[in-house]
Amino acid sequence: MKIRAKLMLSMGILIAFILFSLFAVTHIQFYIIRDLEYMREKPAFTALKENFQRHYAAGGNSWAGVRAEEMDSGSFFPEIALVSGGSLVVHKGQLPLRTLQDEGFPLFLTDAEGKIGTLFVMDAKQYKTYEFKSMWYGIFPVVVRVSLLFTFVAALVISFFLSRRFTSPIRKLLQGIDSIKKGSGGDVKLPVARKDEFGAIARALQEMNDSLASLERSRKQMLSDVAHELKTPLMIMQGELELAQEIDEPLKQEKVSSLLDEVLRLNRLVHDVLELSRMEAGRAELRREPENIGALLQGLIEKTRYIAEDKNIRVRLRTPEEDIYAPVEKHRILQALYNILINALHYTPAGGTVKIGAGTAVREGRLVVLLTVEDNGSGIASEDLPHIFNRFYRADHSRTRPSGGTGLGLAIAEQNILLHGGSIGVQSESGKGTVFTVLLPV
Repeated sequence: MKIRAKLMLSMGILIAFILFSLFAVTHIQFYIIRDLEYMREKPAFTALKENFQRHYAAGGNSWAGVRAEEMDSGSFFPEIALVSGGSLVVHKGQLPLRTLQDEGFPLFLTDAEGKIGTLFVMDAKQYKTYEFKSMWYGIFPVVVRVSLLFTFVAALVISFFLSRRFTSPIRKLLQGIDSIKKGSGGDVKLPVARKDEFGAIARALQEMNDSLASLERSRKQMLSDVAHELKTPLMIMQGELELAQEIDEPLKQEKVSSLLDEVLRLNRLVHDVLELSRMEAGRAELRREPENIGALLQGLIEKTRYIAEDKNIRVRLRTPEEDIYAPVEKHRILQALYNILINALHYTPAGGTVKIGAGTAVREGRLVVLLTVEDNGSGIASEDLPHIFNRFYRADHSRTRPSGGTGLGLAIAEQNILLHGGSIGVQSESGKGTVFTVLLPV
């Protein structure tokens, strides 16, 4: 069912409910007015009742000769009916007995032996209320027909405008969703300026589209970067091999070593890309074991000592606690810390210092291992800082790709740390150095 039809049906049901409620309320109100009038004029009702009871007693427990006009000397009640033993004894007024029994106020007559009859009466105000009630019941069918006709016309007009107002943003949302499905990227028109629920949905869709567009740009950029990374070593190998084929001479040992370096670099690039893809897709599994983080860092320093000594860089390890254990997969956490430390060594000038800190701290009510890697190198520019964990991103664009690795080191480090339920952050200032902070849950 379309929205326009639903609106018309809803309005019809609403009007019918209002009419039914109006009928029920007025019907009940008539009886309330009748009873309230009795309470207001109770002495007159009581006097009429007592007059009839005295006549019955005076006539030897008989209604012989009773006249309503004599009982109601002041003509206060235009309608009176006395019923005794199931028979009509006396009747005053124009209303049929059945009507008076249904609409009049009952007064029960009794003597010492019990009930002797029932009076059904209406005073002037009760009678006017009954007349109004009768008139209302008479015109109510006409009111219903007019109301239904008015409802149909009003519902048709209102639903036309409301449906246009409601369906217009829906159509725009559907068009936007269709554009998102077709992969239009950022060229999606959605009613984001609206202040209602449609605007909230549009803004959520816009954020989703922006996120998808960003992911698509990242995917294309990654394909371009991977192709570029693969192209350089492949061109070198192709050139060397074609030259050797043209001059028809075997490759010298240094050329073979150079080609092997390029093959190893290609292998490392492919391995890093696959590893990063597995972690980002959530397919990497952890085999956690309690490891002494301090001992791991000490071993890492030994492993990178040749790089530090070659650049005359001092690497210092500060561990206030002798044993700092955390449940980690040794290979992955070493890979993350190695990539961070190598990055610090690359960006620290000769004669500089790299400080590694390890300890425990409380963050957000839980105990964590706090690791820091601080260097006094060139630092990272503020415009580069938000992107350093992106794949293939290099803050120092002057560094050549052969000397700069694959550009995946920090991205892999971040994913490994996130995989452990930890976090990594960086603070840097150009010309003063950089501090990487790693938190691992204990």
